[in-house]
Amino acid sequence: MFDIIKADLRRNLQDYAPAGKLKRIALGLTLNSTQALMLLRFQFWCARHRLPTIFAAKVLFWFFKIEISSRCTIGPGLRLPHPMGLIIAPNVTVGENCDLYADVRLVLAHGSRQGPQIGNHVFLGDGAKVVGQVKVGDHAVIGVSSVVTKDIPAHSTAVGIPAKVISEQNERAADAR
Repeated sequence: MFDIIKADLRRNLQDYAPAGKLKRIALGLTLNSTQALMLLRFQFWCARHRLPTIFAAKVLFWFFKIEISSRCTIGPGLRLPHPMGLIIAPNVTVGENCDLYADVRLVLAHGSRQGPQIGNHVFLGDGAKVVGQVKVGDHAVIGVSSVVTKDIPAHSTAVGIPAKVISEQNERAADAR
């Protein structure tokens, strides 16, 4: 668990480098993104140990309007630059080193038990929605306010309502950190 938290902190503090150890600790304690991530990882820890998750879930909702099911899977290195209004349903998978901006929705479609599968190093812009049993490939970029209802290939950029692939080769793979 500590390796996951370390990866999350490293990605969320990367914009503040180079910073001394004391400054990194202060940022880690005061940034909304790191506070939301600590609550999220605490919620998952409680679920894994069969402890009540309601405390962490309610604090996430009260302070950040974030609703994340403890039955989803989120890889290490999650980056939440603006952690407000996120909704992640059960049976959703988010890969490693993904960026989720404000108001992202990863939700089930009506009648479906399986949620979206988000690959590694994926960027989901403000207000992006991924609905149903959809796969978003590694290094994909989903634009602001886009609504994804069909699979998005790896290394693609998709925008619009419904989301359409506008580029099959983006720069995200080269920029993976």
